[in-house]
Amino acid sequence: MTGQQDSTMLVHGSLMVGYAQACKNLNIVAGRAAHAFIDKLEINNWYPLEQWRELERLVLRSYGRVEPILVRVGIEMMLGWYHYGPGRSLIKHGASFLHFQTGSQGFTSVVQGAPEVIGTFDMDFYDRRRGRAVIHSTTPFNRWMERGVLIGGLSAPGDLDYVDVLQGDDPDLLHCEFH
Repeated sequence: MTGQQDSTMLVHGSLMVGYAQACKNLNIVAGRAAHAFIDKLEINNWYPLEQWRELERLVLRSYGRVEPILVRVGIEMMLGWYHYGPGRSLIKHGASFLHFQTGSQGFTSVVQGAPEVIGTFDMDFYDRRRGRAVIHSTTPFNRWMERGVLIGGLSAPGDLDYVDVLQGDDPDLLHCEFH
């Protein structure tokens, strides 16, 4: 994504603060730098994607294998969103998070821009009885972090005994399992 496209995509401050706070809460190396980042953020402002990328680089340059760290950051972001933010009033059951996140209330409530720039976060398949869903993501965000977002959002209400999100051959498809 070019700098010009970055400037046409805006990320809500709550998402930025959630990411930085997750780094801090998890006591990862980037947490110290994230603390300084938090002081510059206003939770209700909008920020260019490049500032999100700056936060992400804190983690990427701190670890050799960042995938599990990014999953944990995504989980922690959603647990914070649910327990300390608006999540509890918006989501009553773990599985309903999938509908919220893939609908106009979720992803597009924290990311703004032209559809060709921000991408989509859509549900391709959902079977509540079998506890399965497939999410198709074309967003510019890291898929490992998005896996964590889905795991954290599904887990936060506490009504599901099992939650996992896997990637198959297509990295843009996130396969959710929940029971």
